[in-house]
Amino acid sequence: MTSEIKVGIFVIIGTVLMAAALFLLGDYSFKRYYKISAEFSDVSGLPKKAAVKLSGVEVGKVRRIYINDEHVVVEMRILQGVPIYKGAEFFVGSTSVIGSKFLQINQGQASEGIIPEGTIVQGRNAVPLDQAVTRALNSVEGLVNDLRKDGRMAGSIQEILDNLRGVTSELHQMVAFSRPHVENSMEKIELITAKLDEILQKTDQIVAKINNGEGVAGALISDPGMKDDVASAVSSIKEAAGTVKESLGKVKTTRTFIQAEYKYSPALGGGKADAGLKLYPREGRYYYAGGANIFNVKDSHKGTEYEKINTVDAYMGWELGMFDLYGGILRGSAGAGVKIRPLRNTSWDKITLMAEGSEFGRDRLIEDRYFDSPRYDVGMNIDLNKYVSFGVRATDLAEKARVNYTVKLYFEDKDISALLGLASLGAMAK
Repeated sequence: MTSEIKVGIFVIIGTVLMAAALFLLGDYSFKRYYKISAEFSDVSGLPKKAAVKLSGVEVGKVRRIYINDEHVVVEMRILQGVPIYKGAEFFVGSTSVIGSKFLQINQGQASEGIIPEGTIVQGRNAVPLDQAVTRALNSVEGLVNDLRKDGRMAGSIQEILDNLRGVTSELHQMVAFSRPHVENSMEKIELITAKLDEILQKTDQIVAKINNGEGVAGALISDPGMKDDVASAVSSIKEAAGTVKESLGKVKTTRTFIQAEYKYSPALGGGKADAGLKLYPREGRYYYAGGANIFNVKDSHKGTEYEKINTVDAYMGWELGMFDLYGGILRGSAGAGVKIRPLRNTSWDKITLMAEGSEFGRDRLIEDRYFDSPRYDVGMNIDLNKYVSFGVRATDLAEKARVNYTVKLYFEDKDISALLGLASLGAMAK
């Protein structure tokens, strides 16, 4: 075993042990949670790690509280499997007047659907107890002061009654003045009614002609052949509209990502690259196609290259919770693999472990060395952010084992998704 392999295995084991120690010593649980946040203008002293109750039953904890512009955002961790429906109310409650605070959720309607993970909802702002008491005392004090100021309130009420009497008198005058105009309007309404009767008579005549089969409308009603043709045309239009709607829906849900990975091999003193497109037609299902082991054959390196260079990857995969299963063509031959995110749904969800097998029928001579065992690779990636990750990989463990250090770039390109959608619509039109 070479020193590079020992270093790679030591790095993998050390990283796994460190991750396990952090998981065991930290405030973590094997229960799975999902995140929902709520915005408030005042949280009334709600503490971090306070209980989150749904209809009085504890279903999670307050993970953190922070200020965003003019609002206070409360981030909650809700137990996986406990749905919170849209329309639910979020507000700060307490066990008593001076008791501990908690975040109360009044459940919404199931017919409106479930609130997705990561959503920021609007909380219901309750007036803090101290402010409510202060406002009540100020209102009582203001009322008492008004009553004490030499009958000012009584004078104001008398003034209002006098104004009401004046308004009533003016209304009587307006009614007397408007009566002639109302009578004139009634005469005009009678004329309009007579014209409407005339229009209805003409309408009856038109309907009679249609029933007799006269004109285009009559033919549509009385001719069975024309009715069938019209019904067939409408059905064809509906079918075409449905097909277009379905295709447009697929275009909206399709997501395309560009993926590029550089693999450095200390044994070779150089590296190779993989690059391609990852297409998600729907959630949890994807297709990948691209180049593998891309290398300029004119470049030199210090070691012997035993891998196929400038070949292709083309495979499909399924994302099932913490597992990512895929299979197809790996580096120009049949293969399959699995990726695992052991700390999924935790704050340490940045580590991915992988195992891969390919070239199961390998039986050939490469650079004066005979290879007759399948190729097996294992490795680990750590996400720096959603665009960049670093990793280490041990390759071809059954034959010529080597260590590669990797850097991967991964980002979404919505323009490619739109072009693929237009291409599918064009193909459908043909």
